Order: sequence, then C-alpha cells, then structure tokens
Amino acid sequence: MDEFPIRVISELSGVPATTLRAWERRYGLLKPKRTASGHRLYTRQDLETVRLVLRLLDANHPIREAAKMVREGEAESHVKSPDGEHWTTWERRLLRAVSDFSPARVDAIYNEALSLYPMDLVSERLIEPTLRALGERWHNRESGIAEEHFFSAWLRNKLGARLHHESGRPRGRQLVAACPEGEHHELGLLLFCLAAMGHGYRILYLGADAPYEQLVTAAERSGAEGILLSLTQAPLNENKLSALAARAEAPIWVGGHGAVIQQAAIQACGAHPLGEVRAHALTILEGMLPAHAPR
Repeated sequence: MDEFPIRVISELSGVPATTLRAWERRYGLLKPKRTASGHRLYTRQDLETVRLVLRLLDANHPIREAAKMVREGEAESHVKSPDGEHWTTWERRLLRAVSDFSPARVDAIYNEALSLYPMDLVSERLIEPTLRALGERWHNRESGIAEEHFFSAWLRNKLGARLHHESGRPRGRQLVAACPEGEHHELGLLLFCLAAMGHGYRILYLGADAPYEQLVTAAERSGAEGILLSLTQAPLNENKLSALAARAEAPIWVGGHGAVIQQAAIQACGAHPLGEVRAHALTILEGMLPAHAPR
C-alpha cells in the first residue's frame, strides 16, 4: 500500500499540514502510521477521507459535524445538505471586529477559522463575503470607507506574510504572478496565489502595477514555467499583452473580474482567460500545467 508524508497529502488535497494535524488531534479523522523518527505516513484511504471532509465542508457543514459524519459512515448522504449558519456567524463577528477597528480580534477570528478549515474555504466562505459586505455598506456608514481600508490593509499584510512563509517550502513548478501596469487591486491575486501554493505551485509574486514588458525577464531569470496576471478594474492593454505572449516561452493566464469582461480580447492576444472563480481557475491551470512535472 502506498504511504505518503504529510507534505504530499497536503499538496494533493490542498489542506495545509497544520490543519491536517488539527483534524487528527481534535477529531480523530486521520490515524497515520509513524516512522521510527516520528514522521506521519498516510495512505490513499486517508487522502480520500480528507477529500470527503472537504466535500462536507463545501456543503457548509461545520468541521465537528463533518468529522462525526465521517466517523459514523454517514458522510455521503449529507454532502449536499448545506447549512451555512456557522460561516454567517463568523462573518458577523468579523464585521463587528472591523467596525471596532480591532486588529487583535480580526486576527483571532481569522486564526480560529484557519485552525479548522483549509485556506481556500476560509477565503471563499469568510474573507470574500466580508470584503463584499464592506464594499456594499461603506456609503451607508459614517466610518464605512475607513473600515474597508482597514480590513483591506490588514488582509494585504496578512496574506503577504503567509505568502512569504509558504514560499520557503519546496514545491513544484514556479509561476510569476502580477497585476499588470495600471492595476492596483491585488487582494484577489494574493488569494489565488495562496490557493495555487496549496496545490503545489511555487510563486514569484511581483504585486501590483507591474510593467508588461518586464514579466518575460522575470520569468526567464527565475525559471518560471508560467505567468499569472490579474485584472480587476484596469483596462487590458491588448498591444502589450500580445507582445508579451509573442515573447514569452511560458503560457500566460489572466484572471479576475476584468478577465471575464475581456475574455475574447485575452484569447486574441494569445493568452488564456481564467475567469474570477478561484476553484474553476485552478482547474484550468492544473489542466494546462500541473504543479508537478510527470516523473
């Protein structure tokens, strides 16, 4: 029977190793073997258990409830029975912490969620709804703009630190990631990069307002095998994207809300649109360039 270290299970499932250890310790979901040196070894059945838990979480079941279903063999019948009240409760708590301008409470809620759920799910069910809520209510609140700026700045710092921390770990293929010139909204790109790293990619992150013509140089010198661009509000510079695609030996993907609006133009330039749904974009990316080259 194949046995895998926790790093491999983490990359195959997209669940951080810290979360896997928490599921093992708190809920008894996994029972890995131990090597003589104390390292965990998992089987393919363990991997399937993790994937089943992810399906339950995606159906909005709390982790404690999902673990009970798996242990009792009732998981499959509950996969499509959603109950998202716990995420709504977390979002309300997070919005109150933001309205009080309390970084300590925002940190605590975020860390609490990450201790139980994978980064992708926390982003999808907590961070992004909070961003949307702040964007929708800012004009009705005396401090609405300040609240949105506070949370965006906190999130940018938090995601940047996490990206830096994760970048030191060995991974598969490397990608250059940037918002091209004129685009300053980078939170969506940061969230996508963290998700991609969870799936095994390495990321060279260049951030906002990066010149098109310098992206090929960055890719060539770093050994990157692909270029990720994110467009939210900035218009697509078709001439520069076409020139970039003509020069680059690596494929180019463009995601974000702007990529949805300008999909045909992106394709005409020789690049690949990813849309703005992170899970779908990851599926496209992995289908064209898997994180790990075949051995």
